[in-house]
Amino acid sequence: MKVKRGKHARRILTFYKGNFGFEPPYKILVDGTFCKAALSFKVNIAEQVPKYFESEVKLITSACVMAECELFGSVLYGPLKVLRQYEVAKCGHKKPVSASHCLKSLIRKRNKLKYMLATQDPDLTELSRTKPGIPLLYIAHNTVTIEAPSEASKEKAANVIAEKLGPTEYEHNVLTKLKLEEFGEQEKKKKKKKMKGPNPLSCKSKKLKAGLHTPIKEKKLRRKRKRVKVAEHIREHFKQQILTS
Repeated sequence: MKVKRGKHARRILTFYKGNFGFEPPYKILVDGTFCKAALSFKVNIAEQVPKYFESEVKLITSACVMAECELFGSVLYGPLKVLRQYEVAKCGHKKPVSASHCLKSLIRKRNKLKYMLATQDPDLTELSRTKPGIPLLYIAHNTVTIEAPSEASKEKAANVIAEKLGPTEYEHNVLTKLKLEEFGEQEKKKKKKKMKGPNPLSCKSKKLKAGLHTPIKEKKLRRKRKRVKVAEHIREHFKQQILTS
């Protein structure tokens, strides 16, 4: 079981090393909720975390986190004693603010100081899962566990790899210049010709079906009658008959 947990931790640490620049000694921001859980499960943070990571770590808290524990009095007296053993980060708050607000301000947007979060607080847990590059430690089943990289961290890492593999701006300019020298300027896209209607002169007029009221527009061919030639003496004969009758 310990071997599996060690491999799990090393794999996750390798991910954060390669993609976000985390290096030992790992800086871990600890709040009162994490210390309270550690006391409940009898976990020695200073001993277990370095063993779990197989590396040197720095346990860090803030004045605001300790001030919040003092406000709760005896309820968080034990966690306060544990926190006082750790290094105190300069948060810059003149008046104490809530622990979650203080730790968020230390991490800020890009987590330039490469902090990890050790907390059981839901608000800080959500921050780790939605912002890339913020590893999360929590206590479960009497052990310290580092959570697998969030989807936000995986997406950010994939984008960084894509940028590294892609051509730089200088390389892109050189490639463009070589293409112009080799192939010349690209031809402008030809405009698509609009579909024209049919030529009315080339179209035959449609014949109307017979039986409709509209007359059929066709030229009827008239048959020419042949004229029969009559002899002159026959004509005279018929004239005489007409006159005598």
